Order: sequence, then structure tokens, then C-alpha cells
Amino acid sequence: MRKTSQAGYLMRHRGWWVLRYRERVGVGGKIKSVQRAKRLVPVDAEHKTKASVRDLAKRELEPLNRNVAEPLSVTKLGDFVDRVYLPFAKQQKRPSTHRGYKQVWSDYLEGRCKSEWLREVKTHHVQLWLEEIAREHEISKTTLKHVKNFLSGVFRHAAQQGYFDGANPVKLAEVPAFAPNGAETKPYSLEEIAAMLKVLSEPSATAVATAAFTGLRLGELRGLTWESFEPAQDEESLGWLNVTRSVWRSTIGDPKTAKSKAPVPVIPQLAQRLDAHRKRCGNPAGGPIFANTVGHPLDLNACYQRQMKDVLKRAGISWHGWHGFRRGLASNLNRLGVDDSVIQRILRHSTVA
Repeated sequence: MRKTSQAGYLMRHRGWWVLRYRERVGVGGKIKSVQRAKRLVPVDAEHKTKASVRDLAKRELEPLNRNVAEPLSVTKLGDFVDRVYLPFAKQQKRPSTHRGYKQVWSDYLEGRCKSEWLREVKTHHVQLWLEEIAREHEISKTTLKHVKNFLSGVFRHAAQQGYFDGANPVKLAEVPAFAPNGAETKPYSLEEIAAMLKVLSEPSATAVATAAFTGLRLGELRGLTWESFEPAQDEESLGWLNVTRSVWRSTIGDPKTAKSKAPVPVIPQLAQRLDAHRKRCGNPAGGPIFANTVGHPLDLNACYQRQMKDVLKRAGISWHGWHGFRRGLASNLNRLGVDDSVIQRILRHSTVA
């Protein structure tokens, strides 16, 4: 195809010199020719005439006239996210991560910046978006960090795929200082855990005990199977739970990190409850340790809503979510007299420190 050169059209608009030109770009994965308009400089004493800004227009059009960028790589941010990045995340990331990305994009960014040209986004644009989001949604610094991390991943992947040149514009942007700090998940104390175990029915009580004394994440709890449970061989040894998988909704995958895919010691207090739970289930040889009526991994959040919420409320026990058990695990095990080396193995840390 014959290469063409264009000089563009210069015009005054609201106190600015504006360059209008046409460009072949990618729209929905197809090449189209669109008309573009870009502000160059304000009309002032130094820039009174078209001749005074012609060199600026020439520099602006030089990459286009040299055909530096492939048309399909010149696209809008929204088109890139929908057509390239989210499908990439669906293929490469955990299902829960992909869902979180989609939610961040739709809740905070899509309506704000989908029409921005990807190659023209600068750090000051990203900073403005973060400040606008913080003011309009009144969200915490933690959520804003998730928004920033998502955007950073978008531009990193865009650079890798040839859609963006230069430094990542998100890197130097900062989460606004005026945004409130996020509330951390409150850890459960031994007293709170003991009170729960006293009032809860099964299998809720055993699920709580397992969460409290292993520190497993919610998906890892749902992923436990009887095949992964190795009871203690004698009174001097500990049993083990081999953490090999995580279940999110109906999707089975690996634990969150490589280090998380490791055996966890089972202290005697938990081993007794797991043995009793297994007997109540009919001594199954395999399958989920916490199963629903059709043998699939039990939805523990739904279990809380159906079986635990009202019971805990009547007992005056506050619920801080399943992650609260992981938050206080080290302190609670220490109070139970569990050796530091065992706590290290349960937490799946590389050192005792």
C-alpha cells in the first residue's frame, strides 16, 4: 500500500491552536480511518499565526507520516482492555483475579477513561483519574491501590504487545493522601474462637476450627480433601493437611502462591475434631472434607449465612469474615503452647522469624 504524508489542518479553538488530521487506527480489532484533533499550544504573543505553530504540527505528525506504529496498535484504552487485556487475564490469571479486574474496570475506570488513546496517556492523566475516583467513590487507599495496580498491569501488557512505547505512566502516579485508610480484617482471639466452637453446630464448628488452627485461606479450606489429610501415626507425632488446591466458586485451581502449596501440621485440638467430623460423614475415603449435599465443596460463605450468622448474633459474638482466623493465627498458636517451628510450618513461612 502506498505511503501517504499529511500536513494536517490548523485551526483556532477556544484560545488554543488545534491540529486536525486523519489516522488509521484499530477499532474493535479492525483497521479504520478516523479524524483526530489535538491541542498544540495556547494562542499567545509567540503563537499568533498558523506559521508560528507549523513546526509543532510537523513534529506531532512525524511519527504518523513515518508509519512508526502499526494501525492496529493505535487504539483506545477501552478497546485494548476489552479486546486484549481482559482476555489475557482470563487465560493467565486465577478466575477470582480475573473477576476482580473486571469489577475494577467497570466500577471505577471504564466510564472515565475508555475513550482515551492508549499511546497518549501520561502520568498526569493517571493521577487525575485516581484523585477523581477517590473523591467520587470515597473508597479507601487499599482499593485505590488495586485500581492503580490494575492500570499498571494494563500498560505493562500494552508495552509487551507493542501497543505502548516508553515508561509505564502509572508508575509515578500516587494514591491520593486524602483517601481514608482501609480497615484491616480484625483477628479472632482464642476466647472468641472457643465461644464460636461452643455454640456452632456441625459442620460449621469444624470448619471454624480448621480455619482457626491452620490459617488456610477460604479457597484452600474449600479445596481440602480427605485424601489430603494424614492422621498422626502415634501420640508423639502430628497429622498433616496437604494443601494442594484452592476452590473459588466452582473452579478448582492451585493455592494463591507457590509457597502455599505445602503440607500444614495438624495440632491435636484440630485432629480430634477432624476425626469426629469424618465419622459423622460416614468415614469417607475421599472427596471434600467440607462437602455439600451433592458431594461438591461446601460454600462456606453461604454456610455462614444459613447456619452461623443468627447463632453467633444471639451469642453476642462478632463475625469478621473467614480471613480473621488467619490474621490472628500465630499469636493464638503461641498462646496454646505450640512450638515456634510448628507455627512456622503452619504459616508456611521460610524462617521462624
